[in-house]
Amino acid sequence: MSTELRPRPRDRFRRRLVATITVFVVVGALAAVVGSQQGPRLRDVSYDASGLVSRPAQRVILTANQALQKVDAADVRVTPAAAHTVTSSGNTIAVEFAGPLAYDRDYTVSVSGVRAPGQRATSELTASIRTGSTDVLALVPGSDGGKDRVVRRSLDAEGAETVYQASGVSEYARLGRSLVVVSGTDAGSSVDIVPLAGGVQDPDAPVEHLTLPTSRGRVTALHVADDGASFGFEYADTSTGQARNVGLYVVDMTGTHLPTAIDASGKAVVGAEPMSVGQWAYVPRTESALVRTGSDDLVLVDMSGRTPAVRLGSATYLHGFVGTGTTAVVETGTGIVRLDLTDGKRTALQAPAGSTDAAYLGRIAQLTDSTYLRVVGDVRSDGTISARIVRVEGSRASRLPVSLPDDASVTAVCPSPNGQFVAVATKSASGGLVSIVDASSGALQASIAAGSVDWCGALPSGDEVG
Repeated sequence: MSTELRPRPRDRFRRRLVATITVFVVVGALAAVVGSQQGPRLRDVSYDASGLVSRPAQRVILTANQALQKVDAADVRVTPAAAHTVTSSGNTIAVEFAGPLAYDRDYTVSVSGVRAPGQRATSELTASIRTGSTDVLALVPGSDGGKDRVVRRSLDAEGAETVYQASGVSEYARLGRSLVVVSGTDAGSSVDIVPLAGGVQDPDAPVEHLTLPTSRGRVTALHVADDGASFGFEYADTSTGQARNVGLYVVDMTGTHLPTAIDASGKAVVGAEPMSVGQWAYVPRTESALVRTGSDDLVLVDMSGRTPAVRLGSATYLHGFVGTGTTAVVETGTGIVRLDLTDGKRTALQAPAGSTDAAYLGRIAQLTDSTYLRVVGDVRSDGTISARIVRVEGSRASRLPVSLPDDASVTAVCPSPNGQFVAVATKSASGGLVSIVDASSGALQASIAAGSVDWCGALPSGDEVG
């Protein structure tokens, strides 16, 4: 009688484990050989499509399937061309753009000569990205006693969507996922924070009604910080029937939400007499505000209260900011200058003859470091202005071919966040009209029967110069 020796279960498990490990080792070795021969491969691309068109210093992150040697800026090419810087660490490459990109456009980011540490083979990583489109918010006055409407108009679609409606709306501004709305009359205003969902008022979320400094007051010149951490406005106490203590107030959205006066020293102090204001606006992408006081002093105020105010001399008018946000365009008694907000240095703005040889000279609308638009015009026999828009590039001035109604006056020219488009606001006997046009060609993109759009909220408050 023969006896068959069967392997014990523990021996069978050991042999299977060894076989499995051997397979993994072989596969890993083969992968390493293939990787050393082919070079790194692109595993993932991440970016914020809307951020790329609205803010500078936005990044596209390329992630490879293995660690990489340092990538030089010369190895990275962006098509269409856009100014950028490059950093790399581990298996990621970050391409950071100096300014906002064009709307609704395809870009290609290519990285050549990519190599893993210790390997000879190189490869090229190529990523395709598409930037976001844009929309604008506009205030459409109610007709025949109807409610005023804040509407959203996309530039790549027809029609407008109602975001919010109420009676007596005078100003509004986006605040993150909310809308700040000023309503009322000259005798008294209210300020509401309206939660949004899907870009329109959230019907299930309560509206926050702010408590203003006095029982009755007038709110004007509303501006919002880009990061949504605060907003501010000019406030006049009208509780006695006369406007008193007119000045600048800030609402800290990270704190109590109570409007607090910015005093003469530039600090937020509860109950203080507010700083007088001729014009003001937040410096783009910061929580600092540039203020032209009632006595034409220029003050850079940190609305968060973390740093002291900085005095920057004087100015007779604030035109706006250069796209980077560190430079303002201001008018003085001797001309228009670019004011560096970091060191106070002033340099004359290039103003070729074609941009200054007119009786009427309006606000400067800066598009890039070297390009701006300006409304100029001649005075008709009836005293009205025959306006035109001039585009200045360096030392060259040319007319932007925008069609303006003969009976309309231009009330504002407001660049989009990336300077690709401008909103041209006009007013005539029939009402207000905002035309969105290409900032280079003047081609019409969209129009809205409204007084202005939210792009104009980035400009310092105040009437057009003349």
